[in-house]
Amino acid sequence: MIMKTCGRLNLTWNIIQSLCKANKTAQTRFLFSLTGDWPTKLDTSIKKEMELYWKDYIQNHHKEKHIKTWEKRDKYYVLSMFPYPSGQLHMGHVRVYTISDTMARYHRLNGKQVIHPMGWDAFGLPAENAAIDHGQSPEQWTYSNIKSMKKQLDDLCCSFDWDREITTCHPSYYKWTQYIFLKMFDCGLAYQKNALVNWDPVDQTVLANEQIDEEGKSWRSGALVERKYLRQWYLRTTAYSKKLYDGLSGVDPALWKDIIQMQRNWIGQCNGCILYFNLKSEEDETIEEDPLSVWTDSPEGIFGISHVLLSPDHYLNNQQYHKKSIDHSGTVELSLYAIHPVLGTKLSLYVKPDENYPENTKSKLGIPGFNEGDRQFADANKITWQQILGPDVDHDQRLLNSHQFTGMNRLEAFKLVTQFAKKQNFGSHMTSSKLDDWLISRQRYWGTPIPVIHCPQCKVVPVPYDQLPVVLPIIDRFTDKADSTLKQQTDWLNVKCHKCGSDAKRETDTMDTFVDSSWYFLRYLDSSNTDKPFSEHKASSDMPVDLYIGGKEHAICHLFFARFFNHFLYDQKMVTVREPFNNLLTQGMVLGQTYKDQTTGQYLKSHQVKIEDGVAVNKSTKSPVNVEWDKMSKSKHNGVNPQDVLNEYGIDSTRLCLLSEVSPQYERLWTKKILCASAEGSSQGLGSGWSVCRGLQGLGQYAQWHGSRRQT
Repeated sequence: MIMKTCGRLNLTWNIIQSLCKANKTAQTRFLFSLTGDWPTKLDTSIKKEMELYWKDYIQNHHKEKHIKTWEKRDKYYVLSMFPYPSGQLHMGHVRVYTISDTMARYHRLNGKQVIHPMGWDAFGLPAENAAIDHGQSPEQWTYSNIKSMKKQLDDLCCSFDWDREITTCHPSYYKWTQYIFLKMFDCGLAYQKNALVNWDPVDQTVLANEQIDEEGKSWRSGALVERKYLRQWYLRTTAYSKKLYDGLSGVDPALWKDIIQMQRNWIGQCNGCILYFNLKSEEDETIEEDPLSVWTDSPEGIFGISHVLLSPDHYLNNQQYHKKSIDHSGTVELSLYAIHPVLGTKLSLYVKPDENYPENTKSKLGIPGFNEGDRQFADANKITWQQILGPDVDHDQRLLNSHQFTGMNRLEAFKLVTQFAKKQNFGSHMTSSKLDDWLISRQRYWGTPIPVIHCPQCKVVPVPYDQLPVVLPIIDRFTDKADSTLKQQTDWLNVKCHKCGSDAKRETDTMDTFVDSSWYFLRYLDSSNTDKPFSEHKASSDMPVDLYIGGKEHAICHLFFARFFNHFLYDQKMVTVREPFNNLLTQGMVLGQTYKDQTTGQYLKSHQVKIEDGVAVNKSTKSPVNVEWDKMSKSKHNGVNPQDVLNEYGIDSTRLCLLSEVSPQYERLWTKKILCASAEGSSQGLGSGWSVCRGLQGLGQYAQWHGSRRQT
């Protein structure tokens, strides 16, 4: 009900408010000073004429209503997810920004100081690929698109506070993205490791699991994703998984609704930890640069580990490490050993296909004292092990042969061993088996540069804070999609080591764009600050976000990363609240009708289809056609250009159509027929306002006549 009411707080409502001021006659004359006439019926042409006439006035009115720090009114922070500057708004954009603008206006009218900013999520592959296709730089392409889309948003007459505008590809923004990265690096949360990654052979970059569809294809290029090993940068989100999971108990379930469970499912139960093992060969040589990491829900059994099992798709299952096959199931013993992090003993490694590995993991600790299957495997392969669990007395078993933890029950030892492993740097915080650390490396040019250098002597060296930002080199023209763009910029690439002065090279991977969008809501609060990412005082007074509006497809990945960033910044005493968002409104998609030829599988345009006996068929071939609702896209010929809709129906009718009939959380079906019906319905509401204005004009004319009569 509120949304329907708020939906009418658009341009016409602002005009009605203006007319209700003291000098009603002058206002009405001013409104129609072009014609001097007030038509009886409000039609589309008059609505558009009125919108055009008042647009500049209303936009200036918006600027006057932006937050003033000296006022003592309550604040209300309305945040809508900022767009990628593709060059053209789509109807999904129009819907989300209409919703956010409606809520911003509503709270202004209720006396609150409203924060309603806008910016641009401007880095990413599409800009680079488009620049390659059009023979220009990603920077030129991006800023040209921003100019175009900003005009479109102005045409939509949204009340954004453009004084807060941010652009993530501008050095004034990504300087502070790099700053936060270095803070994480200093805390051990940013690190490199070799990993089997998802590789897009067309865009030639790494993809996160979330960027691959159910058919194993890239969400962007459509190419079949390959698997390859690369040395990659990660953010240790697993260090915060328990805090992020527990933090969900503190948000309002009436506002977050099912998103709480979506986040919990994504993180998983934090009932274990990761233990790290150095690797050596039979000749006692260190083999791998990175330690072997193994998640376990039984860290208290650390002194009973006798071997480590690996799945067939583990990165160590390499032919060069195969020692011998030990049974008909395909189990292979490796010529490598994991070194026990406390005892220093060698633990044999086995690739075992038929093992029940924890969810989302590729390894498992063999603890015969805890697990009967591990005991049978150890005995069958003559692996020595020791008993670490005493007899069960009244359902209470105590640890044996476990050094300082001997005599403790398993629950007590679980907590203390986890803390001990973390303190001794061979274990992680408590986490789930489901959650991986966040892979942020991207082998592309158009992204935030990772602020480290690689020195032959000092290895990985962070760029000093006072040398930020590390600015992308200017490249006038792109010629291919190879990942060597930054590697070819030798003047930028080759530097001196900050520690020893030796020749060194910059990191050529750039950051995942999700890093840029994980803290933008904080930069909005202090977007012109040149000394720090944002003022702690402003973050304290203006956070948390009161209402965050965006697509439900971002309610897992993006929301998790944004919460991770905010939790980290809270621990750094840069913000005063752990959870950044009070309320979440996940709006449904705007869907267009698609027509797919059953014979060819091709998508048809609506004029290529006709209905015969209630069945849709291809006009030219008579082949049956599947008619469905789907996300708007050019390839499916079901997209709608918002500018065409605005030009035909005007701003108010378009916005009211998107707000009416369907709750914001649900999908909005969009066809010409639906739009016309909705526009007709919204016109009735606007017509009521028109009648009020017409009545006010009549009162003004009566007042003029009555005054002149008294004078005579």
